[in-house]
Amino acid sequence: MSEGAVPRLLIVSDEPEAFISPCETRLRDVDYAVCSAPDAIAAALDEVAPSVVFVAPGADMPKEALRQVVDFPSVRWVSNAGAGVEHLTPWDQARVSVTNAAGVLSEFLAEYTITALQMANVGFPRLMAQQRRSEWIQHAWTPIAGKTISIIGLGNVGRAVARRAKALGMHVIGVRARKVETPCVDLLLPLNRLCNAMARADFVSVHAAETPETRGLIGQAAFACMGRGTVLLNASRGPLVDEAALLEALENGKVSCAILDVFDREPLPAGHPFWSHEKVVMSPHMADYVPDWQGRMFGAFLDNYGRYRRGEPLVNVVDPARGY
Repeated sequence: MSEGAVPRLLIVSDEPEAFISPCETRLRDVDYAVCSAPDAIAAALDEVAPSVVFVAPGADMPKEALRQVVDFPSVRWVSNAGAGVEHLTPWDQARVSVTNAAGVLSEFLAEYTITALQMANVGFPRLMAQQRRSEWIQHAWTPIAGKTISIIGLGNVGRAVARRAKALGMHVIGVRARKVETPCVDLLLPLNRLCNAMARADFVSVHAAETPETRGLIGQAAFACMGRGTVLLNASRGPLVDEAALLEALENGKVSCAILDVFDREPLPAGHPFWSHEKVVMSPHMADYVPDWQGRMFGAFLDNYGRYRRGEPLVNVVDPARGY
């Protein structure tokens, strides 16, 4: 970017109205354009020739349509409204920077996680099933304090879950690719000791990024390491958990309850066994779907845009080799 130049901005979203007001308030001197349809992205790139692109995947803005922005010659920075950037890979790191929104909504994801795990601990899925059958059956439950949670992935969300779990008096095991001491984690294990983490856990909470190495990470081998009656939660990416292996683990008692916010295919197809499985609790990819999520995402982008204009290092730059 030349001295004094204002980087041209393209906003790609199926709900662009969420971003117009912040632009008018904070980007008054910026020449920006909006693209709201996936089949119009190529034409918008040609017309605007942006150096910066903000992309927000949505119901009517499929992720696969966004891949083209990282290859457009004028683009130097792509900001993704979300933590996962697997839909943008690969890209030329020497020519374009890709940032994500890691950490922006992590506290909400952690709140969802801890709430769901506490409900599973008390046995709410069973109680709800009894209610539907008009059954009055008491069952004992044990406090969550003193139980062990294995957190797979210790990024912003995983660390936020660890803080909350520790506050509840839980023993916290963390699994991460790099050995970085992490607050509120009692035992830190590398990825190649996943089996050890699974074997010790009363609860397994999955919060890793989706990369070639993590797809199918929680599969038959991992489930085989589990003790019986483990609670599994996945609020990261569907492909990290092998769904066929999970169904087997539910049937053989390794998993007593699976709490799933993400799936291999979304929306989950009609007729999928998860819909009617008595040990599965599902939510439609909404663990961080708070009312002002778009404003929070875009606010973080605007802060980063200010850094970009000032020539300062960007926050949340993704390493394409690692995928996060």
